[in-house]
Amino acid sequence: MQPSIRERLGLVAAPYPTAESRSDAAVMARSMMYLFAAGAAVTFASLLISPPGTGLPRIAATGACALALSVLVLLVFDRIPVWGFQALLAAGTLLVEWAVYASGDQTSPHAMFYFWIAIYSFYFLSRARAAMQMAFIGIAYAAVLVTHGDAHATPVIHWAFVTSLLVVAGAFIAVQRGHVERLIARLSDAARTDPLTGLHNRRGFEELFDTELERARRGARPLSVIVCDLDAFKGVNDRFGHAAGDRALEKLSAILERAKRRVDTAARIGGEEFAVIAPDSDQHAAYILAERMRRDVRERFAHEPYPLTLSIGLATFPRHGTSAESLIGGADEALYAAKKLGRNRTVVFNPEIAETLLAVTGQPAPRTERYSSTVLALAEVIDVRDSGTAAHSETVGRYAGVIARELELSPELVERIRFAGIVHDIGKIGIPDSILGKPGFLSNEDWREMRRHPEIGARILRGAGMDDIGDWVLAHHERPDGDGYPEGTHGDEIPVESRILAVADAYEAMTSDRVYRPALTADAARDELRRFAGAQFDGRVVDAFLALMEREDTALSVAG
Repeated sequence: MQPSIRERLGLVAAPYPTAESRSDAAVMARSMMYLFAAGAAVTFASLLISPPGTGLPRIAATGACALALSVLVLLVFDRIPVWGFQALLAAGTLLVEWAVYASGDQTSPHAMFYFWIAIYSFYFLSRARAAMQMAFIGIAYAAVLVTHGDAHATPVIHWAFVTSLLVVAGAFIAVQRGHVERLIARLSDAARTDPLTGLHNRRGFEELFDTELERARRGARPLSVIVCDLDAFKGVNDRFGHAAGDRALEKLSAILERAKRRVDTAARIGGEEFAVIAPDSDQHAAYILAERMRRDVRERFAHEPYPLTLSIGLATFPRHGTSAESLIGGADEALYAAKKLGRNRTVVFNPEIAETLLAVTGQPAPRTERYSSTVLALAEVIDVRDSGTAAHSETVGRYAGVIARELELSPELVERIRFAGIVHDIGKIGIPDSILGKPGFLSNEDWREMRRHPEIGARILRGAGMDDIGDWVLAHHERPDGDGYPEGTHGDEIPVESRILAVADAYEAMTSDRVYRPALTADAARDELRRFAGAQFDGRVVDAFLALMEREDTALSVAG
């Protein structure tokens, strides 16, 4: 599809994807077009204030040529080759030379147009090509000055003055261009880097994996993806705090960096989930690498207060799949099997893994229940906007899962409730930052806006095919006494899953610092749950959660 005239002029955005970097051919062509058009306009304007002379028709012809070149660029636009831009700049240099010559004055202001060409050259071209343009400008300007020169040194002075200014201006543009390029590169790296570990984040991992997969396809080479997860990591955060959990993640990232090969890439793709891209590695080589990582983790954490192990799943191109989705999905399924088969092990994906897992554990692999990574990413963004940390929803999900387990719900339902806890606030994507981050009390209007988030979240989740979780999220601010929102349902009309989410969300919120109040102690938060049991919170859910916490306190005191 060819761009329209309005799109070529930059008056409307193109409806098709275009690169927006300054080196993009469309940007270069548009800038070139306006360069010649502006030059023509200035040249014609100068004729109005110039005294009559024989040079005016020739100067007018120069402006007409510049306008013609502008129209030519407009017509060919996205079909200009790289050498074409250099040829156009050379043509522009010759037009400036002719304008200076036609004016009959070696001090002609038309020489200022050389600066336009120099700035364009140093901004859009490589330094070597820009230097070639500068050399051509210098030769052209010297030629016209010699033609108009006399026996004195005036032409030399003019030439030296103008060319030195051009060199300085070009050098400045080149330096600034390099600075901007480095800044863009740093921002690009930051968007693809996990701030805690310094490894690639999920976005960086997915982009790099797509690149490596395409390279493997072209070269008919194997490529393996290794997905690993720290076993029982939530216990570290629960018992030793998030700072200890962060240190464990940093230590794990260092172990993975040392264990992998130089050509491999490690990434943190989730809370305690990591991945390694291993080019030119078949399943046997990848298994050896995975086992080395697993043993190193076990040995390095063996003497810590919180000994941790690693469960690993891996899949290999082309043996286990040919697309990024199938390979990552296969590695995830193998990781799930490693967890179910006892943890602290490596499992290689195979098509019969679901049947094997069902035979050993009685539970199928969750291929059909692989949740949307987009929904999880949105939940993490909401956490950062609302509380300044990505841990809130993850913690709510953990609390919701243990409450569901305490109530002896089925393992499948426990897992879905845990996921619902992670995404319970996803509807806050539709709430303005000015309300989410407001340090004081919310006005009535603010509250009306805030109370929309369960409905927004339910729509998002139902749109992602998670109707049941959408129903739970919709009701997680309802109360047994009927004073909740958005629908004012009460008692047993509220799904038990929503009642679990309400307790988990409230406890995590009370024990965390917020912009409008400091955190409560664990004992104070539990007292609040007891105080409002039966009214704001379901009494049975509160009792289950408090019993669980008391057992954990007892275990910690005995261990201490």
